[in-house]
Amino acid sequence: MNKVIAILIMIFAVVSMGCVEESRDTATPSVPAESIKEQPKDTTETPSGEIEKTTAQKLKESEQIDLLSAVVSGSVATMTDNWDADADDDGIIVHPKLNDESGEVVMFEGVELPVKIEIYTAEYDSKYNRVKGRLVYSGTGTIDSWKDGNIFFNGGIKVSFDDIDTTPSDDDYGIIYTTTTLPDGRTIEAKETFGCRIKTE
Repeated sequence: MNKVIAILIMIFAVVSMGCVEESRDTATPSVPAESIKEQPKDTTETPSGEIEKTTAQKLKESEQIDLLSAVVSGSVATMTDNWDADADDDGIIVHPKLNDESGEVVMFEGVELPVKIEIYTAEYDSKYNRVKGRLVYSGTGTIDSWKDGNIFFNGGIKVSFDDIDTTPSDDDYGIIYTTTTLPDGRTIEAKETFGCRIKTE
C-alpha cells in the first residue's frame, strides 16, 4: 500500500513539473498586444505625396530662421575642383559665408537659401585698380548650412568652367559677386577679395 502511495506521489510530482515547464514557454507578455504594435509616425502625407514636417522639425526650422536674423554681412571664397574622372579641374566651388555683427559665422543648418552668382572678367582702370569687366556668368544655386561657406567642408555651389563664357584673351582670374537671400527677405551681397579662377589652367 505504501508503495502504491509513493508511486502516486511520484507521478503527481512529475506531472506538476511538466505543467510548470509548459507555462514558461507560453508566458503572456506583460505589455498589452496593442501597445507593442508599430506606432504611427508623426508625419502625414499630403495629397501631392510629400511628407509634412513634424512639429519638432518645424520648431527646429523656426529656431534656425531666428538665428539667421543675426546675419548682417557676408563674404565669399572659391576654389577649383575636379568632379569627373579625368585629371583636370572642371570648375569652381563657390562658398558663400554669412556673418553676424561681430564678424563671426552664423552657424545655421537646414534652411535653404537661394544664392545669385555673377562672375565678371577682371580689367584695370587708368590707375591700375582692378575693376570688373564683362559679365561671363550669371546663375543661381542654394545653400542650406553654414558649412557651405567653409572651404574645408564638402559643400558650396558648383560652377563649371564650361558655363563661364570666357575668351582666350581674358585673364585667368575674374571677379565674383554673390547675393544671398535670407528668410526675412533681406539680401546679403559679397565679393571675393582675391578674385576667382574663371578658366582652366
